[in-house]
Amino acid sequence: MPSPLPLLTLGLRALLVNVVLFVLLAAALAWYLGGSLLPGRQTVNFPSFEWMGDDYHFRVIGHGTTPEPVRWELLHTLPDGDEERLTLGIDGRWRNVWGPFVHFGGVMIGLEVEARDDSTQWWVAQIDRDRAVTATRVEDRERMIGTMRGAPQFGVAQPVPGDAGAATAPAPSPGP
Repeated sequence: MPSPLPLLTLGLRALLVNVVLFVLLAAALAWYLGGSLLPGRQTVNFPSFEWMGDDYHFRVIGHGTTPEPVRWELLHTLPDGDEERLTLGIDGRWRNVWGPFVHFGGVMIGLEVEARDDSTQWWVAQIDRDRAVTATRVEDRERMIGTMRGAPQFGVAQPVPGDAGAATAPAPSPGP
């Protein structure tokens, strides 16, 4: 009776060839579909918006293999085509973004930020006509959204077009 060893090695070689061919075809299909065989960091660039002749856009970054929340960035496209990351003077990881809300006085952006101490902070940032950035911390999400909408109950006067002087917050009332 002949030894079964040559048949076993022939079978293992055929199995190895099939596994390698499967992995190569799976990787080629994943690459063709725009992904990868082993998920890693995914980056999505959102459509840009123009303000005062400059282009800005948001980027969201996530990781396919960890349960870590996504992170947002605001990028300014420079004239030479490079991108500059804007922090808006806000320290921490941007978890959610509202906006941009473009009005005649500037661009407003609402941010939910995870601070270094793992607390959640709410911010309203504005890029004005002079490209100056103003960031204000607010108490909660509702106040942030109300501030961006120009809700008078949150101390923001909504300016009317053509009246640039009205774009200021009302003076605080004297306390009791």
